[in-house]
Amino acid sequence: MRGLRTLQGRVFAVLFALSLVVVLAVTVAITSASFSSYESEAEELLLSQTSTCAHEIEGKSASEACRTLEEMPFVNTRCTLVAEDGTVLYDNFADPASMDNHSEREEIVTARESGRVTVMRRSQTLGSDTLYAAVQLDSGMILRLAETRASLASFLGSMSTQLAVSLFAIIVISFLVARLLTRMIVRPLREIDLKSEGEESIAGAYEELRPLLRRIDAQRRELEDKNAELERAVVQRREFTGNVSHEMKSPLQVISGYAELMENGMVAPEDVPRFANLIHRESDSMRALIDDVLVLSRLDERADETRDMVSLSQACQRVANRLEAAAQEKGIAIRLELDEEVIVLGSEPLVEQMVYNLVDNAIKYNQRGGVACVAVANLDGNAVLTVDDDGPGVPEDLRDRVFERFYRVDTSRTRADGESGGTGLGLAIVKHAAGTLGGMVSVEESPLGGARFKIVLPASQMDSN
Repeated sequence: MRGLRTLQGRVFAVLFALSLVVVLAVTVAITSASFSSYESEAEELLLSQTSTCAHEIEGKSASEACRTLEEMPFVNTRCTLVAEDGTVLYDNFADPASMDNHSEREEIVTARESGRVTVMRRSQTLGSDTLYAAVQLDSGMILRLAETRASLASFLGSMSTQLAVSLFAIIVISFLVARLLTRMIVRPLREIDLKSEGEESIAGAYEELRPLLRRIDAQRRELEDKNAELERAVVQRREFTGNVSHEMKSPLQVISGYAELMENGMVAPEDVPRFANLIHRESDSMRALIDDVLVLSRLDERADETRDMVSLSQACQRVANRLEAAAQEKGIAIRLELDEEVIVLGSEPLVEQMVYNLVDNAIKYNQRGGVACVAVANLDGNAVLTVDDDGPGVPEDLRDRVFERFYRVDTSRTRADGESGGTGLGLAIVKHAAGTLGGMVSVEESPLGGARFKIVLPASQMDSN
């Protein structure tokens, strides 16, 4: 039973049973057909012999007919002459006087109707299967010849030894044929190599299995890609955790150091406000870092799934108002070129955070007295946001890396005032936010001479109601 649990075992069992049944059925059919043909020839021969004997006694009286029949050399053939009223006049196997009236016998009745007939029936006299041939004479008498015939069962029984040998041969042949066919059927399945890529893995497979194998191969590649992506995510998360820890150590060390100096009275009274300002600035840096980390965490987990109609222009206007003081402090002019009809589908806080980071960078990474230009337009059905500045810009070889987490361009090339960098997460948040909203972000050289950050998002339409 264990073998039937395998495909090879089941295929072999089915083929063995099928071939055995087919061969046996063919053997039985051929045997039956041969036996039927043999019986048909025997009937024709016996009927011909009866007609010949009837011709010999035609026109003779009953007594003369009986004498003529006695002289005929019948071998293993019973001859009976029946009078018109059914009385048995002659029988070479039994005493006619002791025999019953035959007027109701099937062959006698049929012979009177058709003139000649053959009938196979069980003889009440001899108790065996007997073939009867009857011919009616012109005088009304009926001549009947009978031969005892072996039935099909008897015929097969007499061939029991030959049949046993044939059956054994049939079983052996069926076994070998089923085994050979099973190997031929299963071989292409065994030769399937799922480790191969593309069409190589299904080159020798059955056509019916190829769609399944293609799906398996696609799922395998998908799993490999997901595993690779998961491994990258694990590495990135490990690096992210290390970077966060590193970024938080610096402000914590500054805060802890200055606080300890102030606690131990080692700071002159006139320096206390300066130290307090340093502690305040470092704590703001830590708070900004924590806020950015939380935003990135939500984006990674796709927790922000809110989808509303958001006016990109209004978001830019609010950001410009929030950053106006910081821009004036550096003498930066914020210029707005906004198409009020541009609408995007997404989360309003997320859209505003994305715009804020870009405009904040255009202010921080710019020269004093520079310009930050924010433009919103609808281009080919897409909402396009561009933020330009006339600062140092981003070197071409670094443009692909500025969106990495914690990556900072050298401050000596980006800031004129030598201020410390931000958290290093602002542009990473912009990239992830744009991806969450179904868009993309890029950086290129600005017509103003600095950097141009461009975000392309799917535009939506405001409901007319």
